[in-house]
Amino acid sequence: MTRGRTSLMVVALAGQLLHAQSAATPAFDVASVKPNRSQDQEPASFVQPGGRYTATNITVRALVKSAYGLHDDQLTGGPGWVNSDRFDISAKAEGYSVPSAFRDTARLMLRPLLADRFKLILRRERRDLPVYALLRAGTELGPQLRRADPRHCDGAPRAMPTPPRATEPEAPLPCGAEIYRPGHLAARAMPLSAFVLNVSRYTDHVVVDRTGLEGKFDWEVQWIPDTLTLDGSNTPEGPLLFAALRDQAGFRIERQRSSIEVFVIERVEPPDPD
Repeated sequence: MTRGRTSLMVVALAGQLLHAQSAATPAFDVASVKPNRSQDQEPASFVQPGGRYTATNITVRALVKSAYGLHDDQLTGGPGWVNSDRFDISAKAEGYSVPSAFRDTARLMLRPLLADRFKLILRRERRDLPVYALLRAGTELGPQLRRADPRHCDGAPRAMPTPPRATEPEAPLPCGAEIYRPGHLAARAMPLSAFVLNVSRYTDHVVVDRTGLEGKFDWEVQWIPDTLTLDGSNTPEGPLLFAALRDQAGFRIERQRSSIEVFVIERVEPPDPD
């Protein structure tokens, strides 16, 4: 989803067109879509117990990025209002009692919602774009990145350290769960693809995995978000993102160009009022 407080984030083919709906795609049982008139600039989206999904003050562009797990560089086209008009969404799906188990399914459920309420049609193509290649900085993993031990997933959830500037300690993090927010990435027993996707949320180009690592990992990476430095004269009291990736996870970033999948908005319409 969007950078900031958003806690959700990740295609059905019909020729070269990608429609946000397919018979195999799960869908919300009920959903309400309304324009947001608050003038608030802070979007938010989250899942709740009971299969509830809520998004407030969110753009269609942010919804598409969340539904398909896209970086800004991977979504183009559409009228200007998809970047400016904001909406509130309240949706529910039966049979989901645990939010962590519902989160990834909720992303998929956004796809038919976008097709139905916004008449969204996407086209997929490949373009040569600048990227950040994530590479091993050395032969060893960083101190805050380690291979997950599947035996530990049978025990109690592990509590994560309190991140900088937090006022309350983290809740225990179960296997298959992750945290991503500005200045803090954490996960337990997750594939490295999730790490790469979450790093991309806070970079100006797509991050691509060139580490060659496979399997599941635990990680805990913390840094000072650039947005916390008010001007160029401020020196943050902590590492910036790329330094944290090197020192805590054992990765380095290299600028490259690569053929990247891009989604083009072919059609989209404002939703009918509820």
